[in-house]
Amino acid sequence: MKRYLVALMALLLVAVVAAPSFAGVDFKYGGMFRLRLQAHDNLADGTDDIDDNSFWIDQRLRMYFSFIASERLQVVTKWEADTMWGNETSGAGRHGGGDVGADATNLEMKNVYLDFLIPETPVRATLGVQGIAILNSWIADNDYSAAVFSTKMNGFNIRLGYIAARNEDVTSTQDDINDLFLGFDYAEGPLKASLFGFWQAAGDQPISTQFFPNPTASLYGDNTSGSTMVSTWKESGNGSAVQFTLDNTATGLVEDNNLFDLGLSLGYKMDWLNVFANYVQNLGSYKNIGVVGGPAGDVDYTGFMVEAGATFSFDPFTFTLGGFYTSGDDDLTDDKDEGFRYPSGASHYWSEIMGCGTLDASIGEASDRDHILAKHRGDYNAADGPSNLWMISVGGAWQALPTTKLTLNYYYIQTANDVIADLNTATKKINGTDNEIGHEFDFYVDQQIVDGLAIRLVGAYLFAGDALTVYADDDNIWETGAQLLWSF
Repeated sequence: MKRYLVALMALLLVAVVAAPSFAGVDFKYGGMFRLRLQAHDNLADGTDDIDDNSFWIDQRLRMYFSFIASERLQVVTKWEADTMWGNETSGAGRHGGGDVGADATNLEMKNVYLDFLIPETPVRATLGVQGIAILNSWIADNDYSAAVFSTKMNGFNIRLGYIAARNEDVTSTQDDINDLFLGFDYAEGPLKASLFGFWQAAGDQPISTQFFPNPTASLYGDNTSGSTMVSTWKESGNGSAVQFTLDNTATGLVEDNNLFDLGLSLGYKMDWLNVFANYVQNLGSYKNIGVVGGPAGDVDYTGFMVEAGATFSFDPFTFTLGGFYTSGDDDLTDDKDEGFRYPSGASHYWSEIMGCGTLDASIGEASDRDHILAKHRGDYNAADGPSNLWMISVGGAWQALPTTKLTLNYYYIQTANDVIADLNTATKKINGTDNEIGHEFDFYVDQQIVDGLAIRLVGAYLFAGDALTVYADDDNIWETGAQLLWSF
């Protein structure tokens, strides 16, 4: 007890000493608490051959603290604590502290940034670790160490920003990955439009960084094996699934890696209708020097994505229609990278099973039997980074009661180019290819309990097509769960 009294007195003393420094500064706070539970089958591997039934519970606390001197100056902080029930009794790390004993160092700094209006100008500066989303998350959506400058002018909101994507060794420029972007947002009445340019420069990337574009990962996919990789659709002359081998003796895999994204977004909103369209074009190039069997010399980024959708509101019903297309690369040996590529840090959630969704889980296993896991997914990326993929969706929602809403969404999903659908995993021989991922149905019940507190019930089912995995037989996937959310 004495120990606790001493700690309390110390805390009070600190508060008294610090109080004068907060004179004239307003303090605001808020946050959220989320509790989720999930059960699923075949989500890890897409087959009944291996038992992957799973059940888990996790929780998340986010806290927001802002210190506001005026509308011209403030410091914003956001903190997060994630816990997986039954995981870790002690030590540091995310999702810890859920086992018996509960002690863990798992409080994360989410955002800390300074926001101020530059004197004698209409320009607002935001400096520090902050959340940035660009073009409906197709270009970027994550937390970054960044400097962003914005101003409003004649109906336009102009944003200029710098992101430090990677700088682990300040003595070596080979570790540097830097981003620059410039955006123009326009809103007038029912019309909204955005035009963005984004540039990610990776420079020379040695193998040790594990950040390089290659046909078996996203633009900067993490390949921890550093060995033979599996192409997800390209069939060689001898029928082998293996297309590229990483040369571990090379001093680097790529040089002069520059990805440019040019994006356009259009939207029109009325009382009963909301329509939108998004387009992103990959530009730029990199020099390949470390992938054996791949294209030598300069490789041009030529991939693209297009998305469109509409929402129709007729109280108490809402109907949605939409879809997207992301290009794939049907020739991994030429000097054009035609697959739609992402800069480091993009995240676009879309459906429950194939697109992470509310429960934030996606298909994939740590082997060469899937198309999804980052290490093996190649130019077929599902989850929150779709590439070589297209889908169409229809959905409807019914506000049955003021506090109750029911939603049903349907997705038909295919690859843009055929992928391996039947691979002999022992010999790496391709027995068949296909492009159908399947039909996904997502069902939600949203129930408000009290003001600020709501529960969401989730049920999802995927009728699997042959292209879901490289297994000869693809089995259906189901996922169910619930989310309890309090926002304050």
